[in-house]
Amino acid sequence: MKPKTMKQVDDQHKDLSRIKEILFGEELQGLDARLEELRDELEGIINNQIKSLEEKLKEQKAFHEKQLEDVVQLLKEEKQDKKNIEKTWQETIRQMEISMNAHAAEYNEKLKVFSKQQQTQTTEILEALKKEFLDGINKLDETKVNKVEIAELFGLMIQKLK
Repeated sequence: MKPKTMKQVDDQHKDLSRIKEILFGEELQGLDARLEELRDELEGIINNQIKSLEEKLKEQKAFHEKQLEDVVQLLKEEKQDKKNIEKTWQETIRQMEISMNAHAAEYNEKLKVFSKQQQTQTTEILEALKKEFLDGINKLDETKVNKVEIAELFGLMIQKLK
């Protein structure tokens, strides 16, 4: 058996289609009409499903966009909170520095006053010691004078005793 050519296959197909038309013409037309109805119904179902899917996708997109907006807003708020915290922190540090400087100045003044008091007390003590020493020296000087007088008296007594 020899392979058939394309033309022979096409011719057979046409012949078969004519035979079908002759034998089943009316039934085929009804079947074609029913298939056309089913095709239209299937296209309607598919179109409805596509519309439903598109609506769900739009809803999902809107939901995710809203979530994204919420997250962006939350990030903005957190960024602002961070700025406020940093500002408060810097203000607190500034206030602490001012307070520390004020306390340091206060303690410096107190230290100066205390130093002057100590200096005054030391000066008073030194003056008192100086006066005491001078009094002691004066007494010693008087005592020396008295010793000289005593020595003279002893000298006179010795002369008289001779």
